[in-house]
Amino acid sequence: MTKNVVVKEKLIGSLYGMLVGDAVAVPGHWFYSPSKLREDYGDINGMMAPKATHAESMVQGMSYEGSIDIMHDKARFYEGNTLAKAAQEKKLSQEEENAQRDDHGNFVGKAANERVHYHQSLVKGQNTANACIARLLMRYLGSANAGGKDRYNPDQFLENLYNYMVTPPPKNRQDDMDQLVNHNDTYLDVYLRGFFTNASNGVELRHCAKNQRDSWSIGSLDGVAMCIPMIVAYSNEPDWYVIGRAVEHAHLTHKSITVTASISVLVPLLLELYRLPVPGSIDEGTMQVREALERAMEKMSPPKVTGRELRDSYVNHKGPGNIPSDEKWKQHMELDTVETTKDLVHRMLDWDDEDVAGFGDRPDSRLSTACYCEHTLTVSLYLAYKYANDVRKALLQNVMIGGHSTPRGAVIGAILGAAYGAENIPFREDLCAKEAIAKEINDLVATVVVAK
Repeated sequence: MTKNVVVKEKLIGSLYGMLVGDAVAVPGHWFYSPSKLREDYGDINGMMAPKATHAESMVQGMSYEGSIDIMHDKARFYEGNTLAKAAQEKKLSQEEENAQRDDHGNFVGKAANERVHYHQSLVKGQNTANACIARLLMRYLGSANAGGKDRYNPDQFLENLYNYMVTPPPKNRQDDMDQLVNHNDTYLDVYLRGFFTNASNGVELRHCAKNQRDSWSIGSLDGVAMCIPMIVAYSNEPDWYVIGRAVEHAHLTHKSITVTASISVLVPLLLELYRLPVPGSIDEGTMQVREALERAMEKMSPPKVTGRELRDSYVNHKGPGNIPSDEKWKQHMELDTVETTKDLVHRMLDWDDEDVAGFGDRPDSRLSTACYCEHTLTVSLYLAYKYANDVRKALLQNVMIGGHSTPRGAVIGAILGAAYGAENIPFREDLCAKEAIAKEINDLVATVVVAK
């Protein structure tokens, strides 16, 4: 196969952008109400440590059914089944029950001021569990593909993932600030809890991933963001092969139609940027990335359901799990046939960003800030396009609109890092694991044939 020449500085920038975009979003992650986010943090202007509580957190309403210990000292927070049973026994009034529901309509079992932050165990500049798994992939690829070889083996990576997740974090978190032993994050996504539940039941690791058709949360942008190191590792190859490699890896944890579709857009976009010279000016870089984004968005159609319609459906059904399956299918799979995503983004450029993407605060939000790829990738491309001339603004605005901001930040950071290179990624020096991350990135990029 013909080798494509990529630019080293852009690969490095893309990986730094991915990790910075995730880390800077940690405090505000999953505040679906930007006004509640501002009540706790004001305007976030850089890396911050998360607070202990989070008024919109769902963690305590969740549970883990597996026998393999991946929760370690965080298991006490996953009280979903216990709290739901206790609520039934207490026979709560409608008012009491509603006070213990989240903004999705789910019963959490805790009042807003009692809810633990998704990432309360992390410190300033640390990454979420999902970004730590992307870092695990970076370390694996840097080792497996050393010397320009192709030794990626999905079963070997899954063994690494298994060992990373079952190893408890040190009792003194100062002993693993780089998150190399364990991510030490409080929140584990449904894909991880489902994966290890299947593994607990004796399913071979290669077949433990949950399917989007059984759980719509599997169609989350996390599954796309976690593939970015694969795109970098094989960026010399033709686009269609890189798509295939990224999809194979994504399906280890996310068997999803929308994750796969999103990868088919993100791969050519990043590869185009990796192969262009580092721009000589912000204006030149802005033009390059916007032209690449337009080509990507021309291939897409926006979701038919609006952000506000999705939110109202959740609340009216008292949680997405109560929505009939055929209706849920339509929510995520029906696309707008009137305009392309490029048309929509251009139409929305003058809007307030909270009207573009929201969940409950605005009456007419066009897109949702929930996790689903058809909305979340579109929001990411919108923010990358609108703020293409200001990486800092793009990353911070992503945080302040709320919702599933950590993978959006990872994707936005990867795109703009690919456009401008590492030197133009803000907040790099605030990453907690600076030296470890620098080694991970350099080792991975060293396996790729790059322009000198």
